[in-house]
Amino acid sequence: MQRIWIVIDGSINDTESLTCARNFATLTGAQLTVAHSRMPAQAIMEAGEFVFASNDADGPQQNEIQAKAAYDAVCSDLKGARFLVYEATSDAIVRATGYSYDLIMVERLSRENGPEASNLNAAMFETGRPVLLVPPTVSDGPIKRAAIAWNGSPQTARAIKSALPLLQVAQDVVILQGSGTGEVSADPLLEFLSAHNVSASVQSYNSERLTARARGRALIAAAEQAGADLIVTGAFGEGRPGVLSGLGRATRKIVTAAPMPVLLQS
Repeated sequence: MQRIWIVIDGSINDTESLTCARNFATLTGAQLTVAHSRMPAQAIMEAGEFVFASNDADGPQQNEIQAKAAYDAVCSDLKGARFLVYEATSDAIVRATGYSYDLIMVERLSRENGPEASNLNAAMFETGRPVLLVPPTVSDGPIKRAAIAWNGSPQTARAIKSALPLLQVAQDVVILQGSGTGEVSADPLLEFLSAHNVSASVQSYNSERLTARARGRALIAAAEQAGADLIVTGAFGEGRPGVLSGLGRATRKIVTAAPMPVLLQS
């Protein structure tokens, strides 16, 4: 993993998000790019892929000042890190540049619609890259235990392949298998991980006869019980502008409720 990207908006969560981004960049030896959008998502004038920002509002200027201050406080001494400001909405930035990074970091969603949902949809479904959701708490230090939510799907297989640089530096890896996934063997996955110098154990948890959202909750609970500080899973569904309604209900629960970083890939 060589390049990590994150967008910050000048909010009170920026310091925590950047601390997590810096940590993952340090763990993998990746260059960190921090982006900020001058355009508030509710006031856009489109001109192709990018949009122009008006200069008559103090809000965007103050947000930029706060975003830069958070970057300077957390990342100023991080080798190779950079802070870029765009005259574009955040989702437009993701669409235009996300494919050129190995990992896109997005703050965990607090709601299932609005600009946050647009950013996540753009990252997951329009870049071809894995997305790392950052919880609203400081995540720093080593990855003590990474949990892989294994169900045999191609989405999860892609997520695992993309997560290898993180799994390789994790102190421990556990494969979580829900009882509702049927007879999906984890043995081939164990062989694949071993070939990439990742040793893992397997744990099961109950997910039978649960609704989709309940399966999302069950996975989060299983990861917490296992002591995981990172979840790797597939993202199921499709992107729809401004909402998460295209995502599967289990995925929607995970992206709005997981208390630890979650790496997803569609």
